[in-house]
Amino acid sequence: MSKIRVIKNKGCRMCGGNRFWTVINLGEHPLVNSLISRKRLNEKEPTFPLVVKQCQRCRLVQLTDVINAEEIYRNVDYLFFSSDMPGLENYFLEYADDVKGRFLKNGDLVVEIGSNDGVLLNLFKDRARVLGVDPATNVVLRALKRGLPTVSGFFTERLGRQIAKEWGPAKVVCGNNCIAHLNDLHDLVSGAGALMADDGVFIIECNYWGGMVKNTNYSLIYHDHYSYFSLAVWQKFAKQYGMRVFDAWVTPAQGGSLRMFLSKNGRPATKRLKQLEKEERETNLNTYSTSVMYRKNVRRTIKGLRRTLEDLKAQGKKLAGYGAAAKGFTILKCSNIGKDFLDYFVDDSPAKQGWYSPLDHIPIISRQEATEQLPDYFVILAPNYAPVILEKEEEFRKQGGKFILPVEPVSII
Repeated sequence: MSKIRVIKNKGCRMCGGNRFWTVINLGEHPLVNSLISRKRLNEKEPTFPLVVKQCQRCRLVQLTDVINAEEIYRNVDYLFFSSDMPGLENYFLEYADDVKGRFLKNGDLVVEIGSNDGVLLNLFKDRARVLGVDPATNVVLRALKRGLPTVSGFFTERLGRQIAKEWGPAKVVCGNNCIAHLNDLHDLVSGAGALMADDGVFIIECNYWGGMVKNTNYSLIYHDHYSYFSLAVWQKFAKQYGMRVFDAWVTPAQGGSLRMFLSKNGRPATKRLKQLEKEERETNLNTYSTSVMYRKNVRRTIKGLRRTLEDLKAQGKKLAGYGAAAKGFTILKCSNIGKDFLDYFVDDSPAKQGWYSPLDHIPIISRQEATEQLPDYFVILAPNYAPVILEKEEEFRKQGGKFILPVEPVSII
């Protein structure tokens, strides 16, 4: 692997301010979406600091030192495929039905930024013309195989203008759980504005700082995620580009994701938008005192997980990880839990099976293969899928198997 470039931002990526508070320093971490192949097990793997800060001017919570996105999405084996995620198509079905019912007419254009292998776009095909944009070549190939036109590249203002010229203005431009991966948010929003029809809608779904605080969720902190958003910071930012948030709410995805609807033409604000604005004010979400509280809660959870697993290992219990998810690797690294604790990971994604976790090189196997060597306890490393996993593993639980949920408070189920 070539030398990975770190970009050191001197200013906030939203407002340009250069004064920051430190929210939390999680130490040195590997790139969590860069799984290790067998032939690379003897290579030295790089790690990078993971320090979350908060802009003192606009209050955006963010990483200021970030990994060049080219290294994450183009120069490594990027193995996250949306179609492999349990329940995601059903989740997006509600999303697509809402958008089609409110904003789309037959033949309108829908462009998805960060479209991955096209799970959402596929749900718009019955109503609209669709186009995806994604920088990861391997996921684009999957989308093309499914008959979904997709551009392999990063979305920029230049690309937005090119698409508008070739395809016409888009009635809907959307980006779902990809906006946090972008360092240049100005290029993103100006590009969306250039691509949108005058009566078009820009829909953003992203990780929500409010959900992270409420649930002491630190699993979303890794190098792929440059920013951790609130409604208030987006409202301020959108005004710079003549846009206004007219609707927003928190969805159950990722432990609480923020879904926002922006327009250029001053659509009326919804009641749920006003309710979320009120909630952020009343909870002092965007203050540094809230960030300090968050840091204390995260530190307590990190120690609690380590202590729980140490106690179980002292009793001679066998442990394994359930779900080789990026967020799970953050959880484990923070508590310094590696191959001394976990025998293997199980993961339902065939793309991940046969690979190894970063640094510790814990093997990733199928659930069927794990049947021959079941542990006493599985640590759920995709906590947002815990209900699905527990239902699926009812038989394992009947036979005495247990699950550890590594969220605040750490619990055994």
